[in-house]
Amino acid sequence: HKTLTVPEGYTIEQIAKKIEAEGLGSAEAFKKAAKDYAPYSYMETDNQNVLFKAEGFAYPSTYYLSPVSSEQEILAIMVREFDSQLTASIRKQAEGKNISIRDLVNLASLVEKEAVFPEERPLIAGVFLKRMQINMPLQSDTTIQYILGVQKKEITIADTKIDSPYNTYMYPALPPGPIASPSIAAINAVLNPQQTSYLYFVADLEGHHH
Repeated sequence: HKTLTVPEGYTIEQIAKKIEAEGLGSAEAFKKAAKDYAPYSYMETDNQNVLFKAEGFAYPSTYYLSPVSSEQEILAIMVREFDSQLTASIRKQAEGKNISIRDLVNLASLVEKEAVFPEERPLIAGVFLKRMQINMPLQSDTTIQYILGVQKKEITIADTKIDSPYNTYMYPALPPGPIASPSIAAINAVLNPQQTSYLYFVADLEGHHH
């Protein structure tokens, strides 16, 4: 067996690179498979700006793969794992909050990328939800990093002006789709956010949010 470990907050792009680096398959073939792969109805989207329908739905975990698994099979295993992690209770809570699974995963992916420390996830989720309630742009640097395809330490003013539907500085509401694979903890943070009156947070040098 071969092992593949996918960290929380990884994008399809990063998973593809890791698969190739570890000799499990071709990055291009994996991305090609992820483009229109939506075996569950909640993954479906007709938004033309979504690069990979499977983005956000490849569960971050450690997988034991047979050496002959194709890129499509690896993706299918990860997406199936995500579906089994979406418990009946999670689905019920989402329904109760009137949020689709796709939007839930979308917002959780921002929370995942934004939070350096797990305990801050509910607080960050609360701020994002509050912004959405008042139609304020989410202004998340993580969406700019997704457009750039690299983890920039500092996002510049110019970066925030890139015209892309994924730019949450320019466009209020959620990006067209998730920007990474969130953990179940990030999903739970969106379903059980910390209620505050905060609209802004800033990270210090250690990554703690204030």
